[in-house]
Amino acid sequence: MSVQESFFNRPRIALITNHGYGGVIVPVGGAPDTGGQNMYVNSMAQALVQLGFHVSIFARGGFPFFGLEKVREGIEPFGDNARYVYVPGGGDKFIRKEDIAVALDEEVDWIEDFVSKEAAELSCKPHQVYEIWNTHYWDAGVIGMLLEVRWMAREALGLLRKAVEGVALEETLRDFEMKGHWSGAATSLELLAGKCCLAAVDPTLKPVERVGGAVRLWCEKRNEPIGNHGKQAMEEFERNSKGLGPVTATLVEAETVGRKILSLWDKDGNRRKALAAVSRHVFTPHSLGLLKEENFKDRPLDVKRALKFCERRNHEIAVCNTARAFVATSTEIAERLRTGLGVDPGKMFFFPPGVDRKKFRKYSPGELAPVYDYLAEKSGVHVDELKKAKIIFETSRMDRTKRKDLLLDAFAMASEELDGTFLFIGGGPEKEIFKQLEDKIRKDSRLMGKAFLLGFIPDHYLYPMFSLADLFVTASEMEGFGMSAAQAAAVGTPLVTSHLVPFSAQYVPDAAVIVRAGDTKGFRDAIVRLLSDARDLEERGRTLAEKTAGLDWISLSRAFLGHLRMRGLEISGAKDEQGSSRNR
Repeated sequence: MSVQESFFNRPRIALITNHGYGGVIVPVGGAPDTGGQNMYVNSMAQALVQLGFHVSIFARGGFPFFGLEKVREGIEPFGDNARYVYVPGGGDKFIRKEDIAVALDEEVDWIEDFVSKEAAELSCKPHQVYEIWNTHYWDAGVIGMLLEVRWMAREALGLLRKAVEGVALEETLRDFEMKGHWSGAATSLELLAGKCCLAAVDPTLKPVERVGGAVRLWCEKRNEPIGNHGKQAMEEFERNSKGLGPVTATLVEAETVGRKILSLWDKDGNRRKALAAVSRHVFTPHSLGLLKEENFKDRPLDVKRALKFCERRNHEIAVCNTARAFVATSTEIAERLRTGLGVDPGKMFFFPPGVDRKKFRKYSPGELAPVYDYLAEKSGVHVDELKKAKIIFETSRMDRTKRKDLLLDAFAMASEELDGTFLFIGGGPEKEIFKQLEDKIRKDSRLMGKAFLLGFIPDHYLYPMFSLADLFVTASEMEGFGMSAAQAAAVGTPLVTSHLVPFSAQYVPDAAVIVRAGDTKGFRDAIVRLLSDARDLEERGRTLAEKTAGLDWISLSRAFLGHLRMRGLEISGAKDEQGSSRNR
């Protein structure tokens, strides 16, 4: 079955990961704003495919793939039952995530049109094409929020027409429908319904008389017994409009009429159910501006200005006020969603990054041989010497928050006590940070010939590197979870990390060696101590592997869908890897 055929024959889920170079191939450690989040999305997508879904991943396009001239555009298959949909917006150049807001309106326009065409093929409404929209990071969250606003308005305008049909003037209804989401129908259906009915009443009457007249007219046209409805509406208006100016009193007038006629038209509350059914947005922030701002509170102003904390914080507030459910990838994020953004804990699902056991595993000596050859070529150190040595590994994107500079300083100090030890650091060469690290190595005799920058590491070398390494070290000062640390732990490679890596601090605090962020000597001491104690090194590796055995993408994804069903979302029954249905 092709990707297009499976789109029609499987239940559908949409994911959005908008910034960086998300795609079928993720240049982890090489491309700006690209890394753990993209790996998370791709791994989650593949797990959902195994559970019986077709998955569409929407990512910003219109500019070239990383390191290529080919433009990210159109649809790219991602296995048999998933695809990447590249969304134009914001021009033909890469945009860093702090500046990505300029592209979002254009992207929303494009996705709305794209999904509307899919809905026409499926003979359904646009909001029914995908069972959920799961957005990743604040920029994607804004896209999901704005799409839902538009689809909610479309549904509300359909309800409005049904509610006032035969009473409202046709030109009034058409005017609202032409405005679409600009009409505000999704959040003010009562006001618009009232305006529609009031427009058919004598405008020279006093406001309170117009209220009664509009309700009576609606009842007459819709064959509803008038009873006390008109009188009740007039009394409510008089009560609620006291002391208000003419503009606000007019709003109260329309809302009073609308509230009354909607209560008569929809006695069972079906309109609320219909609008709730549109709400399918699940937000996964991965990190939060509130947390990052706290971590950067003592940094120079020019650093903080570039991160645009105020803009990001307010985007996150807006998304958190509207999303149906939330995913927290770490305890720290869950706590801040609650304390800083007021999210109900009952709406949260804890979904830490899983580990792909086919990629992150113990590799045999034969499988590791090409990796040693790769490291020998990159470093100039003979393969035989590398095989006898202790190897420290770190890989992440080239970003100042990763503190690769501190890691080099700590290793330089440690190398004075450790013979036959090498440090290999992954991360792309496209940034100025890479050049600064090169200069640091070149100017320090303790690092020359012992510490090496690998740049972007191809996948067929990257995955076995976690198995080959004797120690994985990250001094990162900003992590949503710490996927690389989790991957190393799953393989059984001992860890030294900063206290700001949530995976270490929250999952394996006793098995990992945790050092205060920014403490160069602390990292030096931890490296020396572990590499000098083979028994401790082995024990920690075994414990880490045991503690991460449950971080499996399939199990986590199935539990995630079960949580959403408990929240009232209608999601098709998941299947296990053998294909048997598991409705929950």
